[in-house]
Amino acid sequence: MGNCCLWQGGEGEKKNEIEAFPRVQVPGRSAAVAEADSEELVEKEATTLDQEVVYTGQWKGNVRWGYGKQEWPDGARYEGQWKDGVADGEGKFFHTDGDIYEGGWKNDKACGLGTYFHSDGSKYVGGWLDDQKHGEAEEIWADGSKFKGTYQYGKKEGLGHFEWPEGSTYDGQFKDNSIHGEGKYTWTDGRSYTGQWVDNHMSGHGRFEWKDGRYYEGQYADDKKEGEGVFSWPDGRVYEGQWKDGKQHGIGIFSTKSGQKRKGEWKDGTRHKWISEAWKEGEQPAPEKTD
Repeated sequence: MGNCCLWQGGEGEKKNEIEAFPRVQVPGRSAAVAEADSEELVEKEATTLDQEVVYTGQWKGNVRWGYGKQEWPDGARYEGQWKDGVADGEGKFFHTDGDIYEGGWKNDKACGLGTYFHSDGSKYVGGWLDDQKHGEAEEIWADGSKFKGTYQYGKKEGLGHFEWPEGSTYDGQFKDNSIHGEGKYTWTDGRSYTGQWVDNHMSGHGRFEWKDGRYYEGQYADDKKEGEGVFSWPDGRVYEGQWKDGKQHGIGIFSTKSGQKRKGEWKDGTRHKWISEAWKEGEQPAPEKTD
């Protein structure tokens, strides 16, 4: 399914994927297939085919058909069902690097339900189509990362759940192997973001919550607050206004915990000046922390 670069904290990308099903192709069907329909299955001893490939098992006329084992000179091996001279039905393929695929086959390709065991301990269990992960599946990697969801032609697509080794999780939509659409990302320290994603980044409308009760709800662009948004503190203070590059920037309205409001101008996260009437006595706000 290619490399899945999944967002983690906005500080870089994490590759948590195994290459798509690498398989030695089974030699194609012979011209004798058309003559095999009326034949009975016959068990034969080892037969050497083209390119020093050796087949042992059942035949229908001169065509591999039924159950058989095929071995390649490099050590790769297939054991399972055959039809019309190709792997078709249930079978098991042993790769030279120690990887194993066991499951459905159609026309020499992994198709249907199957399990791929990687030599490093990673495992994929789910649907296949033309040698690609396709359909509902569960996957676990050697480092402990886990995915449960849907694949489409080798890539994560649609709804899914991804869990990182340290415990962070994402539940939501995927597109073209990336976090994309609506979803929720939860960190192990209690922070969470629920909202829109574009290519593994928080982009669009979303809500970010902190464990201490702070939250921001508004627009994001490339993992940073951008545009219009509301930031609320646990004690009731609120900033509602413009943001740029993750900081308060532009015109905004600051509300005290008692509900008094005042309009001001912010630059790079710092209040530059007030542009409305003064605070009532005793209403001077505390410094605003939005980190």
